[in-house]
Amino acid sequence: MKASLTAVNSLSSTDQLIFKIQLIDEMSGEVLIEYDKITYNKGNVIPYEKISSQINTSGIGNRIVALKLIIVNTNFDPEYFAADIKADAKILRKNSNTEISYKGNLAVEAYDLAQNYPNPSNPSTTIKYQIPNAGNVSLKIYDILGREVTTLVDEFKNKGRYGVSFNAASVSQWITSGVYIYKLSAGNSVSSKKMMLIK
Repeated sequence: MKASLTAVNSLSSTDQLIFKIQLIDEMSGEVLIEYDKITYNKGNVIPYEKISSQINTSGIGNRIVALKLIIVNTNFDPEYFAADIKADAKILRKNSNTEISYKGNLAVEAYDLAQNYPNPSNPSTTIKYQIPNAGNVSLKIYDILGREVTTLVDEFKNKGRYGVSFNAASVSQWITSGVYIYKLSAGNSVSSKKMMLIK
């Protein structure tokens, strides 16, 4: 309660902080599920103190996962602190407990390769894809003549959604501005898209 009162007193009536929470694979960084956005402001800090969420990880498989906090938007300049709080349930009693299902938002039923963003890129961009079945995945970039530029992914992946960064500055010196092709091969699916690089 003391921490909540401090938070309330430090916020102005117009300050707000919007964030979301992701459940990620700790080894690969794969986003397994993204939970609802939460908005903190002067009026709801203390009510939020009485709410807890329990994550049901049934079906997650044999992997180590972590919760990741993502700041979506804020109209002030807050300071962030990480806390590791351990206490008896009777001390930190919550009025409301919500169970969030791991399977709820995953529902990857098809192979998909998204358009990179930003596009055009200078020099970094992110490529997102999803796979409905576990298996070997290859994601490569080619120049317009079909020459391989680099391999971004070449490994076994579990079912899920993934994102990988491509930084043209980290590739060999001959890469120049222009159109490039990125190709995803996974299972029986092969798909490709064009992207524009500006240096």
